[in-house]
Amino acid sequence: MLERREKDITDLERRLSNSVLVGKVSQVDHAKARYRVKAGKFESDWLPFTSARAGETRSYDSLDVGEQVVIVSPSGDPSQGVIVGSIATQAKQAADKGNIHRTIYPDGTVVEYDHDAKAYKMDVAEGGSYALNIGGGASIHASGGAIKIKAPGAIDIESATLTHNGKDISYLHEHTGVEPGGANTGPVA
Repeated sequence: MLERREKDITDLERRLSNSVLVGKVSQVDHAKARYRVKAGKFESDWLPFTSARAGETRSYDSLDVGEQVVIVSPSGDPSQGVIVGSIATQAKQAADKGNIHRTIYPDGTVVEYDHDAKAYKMDVAEGGSYALNIGGGASIHASGGAIKIKAPGAIDIESATLTHNGKDISYLHEHTGVEPGGANTGPVA
């Protein structure tokens, strides 16, 4: 009877110690969104990772090999474990202030929002690009300050019309009072 209780206690201690594990991602299967984690001498089976959304609306943000994570295992069984989050380290801090939501990518691209300054910023790494595709209409409104567009190359605009302060400035616009010859035209009508 005593021997049985000792086995039960040993089993409970093992399950308790395995219920929450901290380790590092050792392998990644992007196609299945599964990860293996090494914690000391133990290496997990392929485990799922929780995400912000996983239904009709879903997001995917893959873990990296070497990333420190937390595994929660129901009943202390690591084969049923789920990776519930990452742990920031001194070497991999995302922001030095609490008012900044920042994502840093391995290529050096940084996307951040500072809610104290009300400022959104995106720095795409050298050689990178940015594309915004909108199926409907779009507008940009700057209620304070200016909008600046700066490019070392050409700016290409394809549009049925192009207006500035309500006046057509597209290649189709016409000038009034112009006669053929070498004189300059007047302002757009």
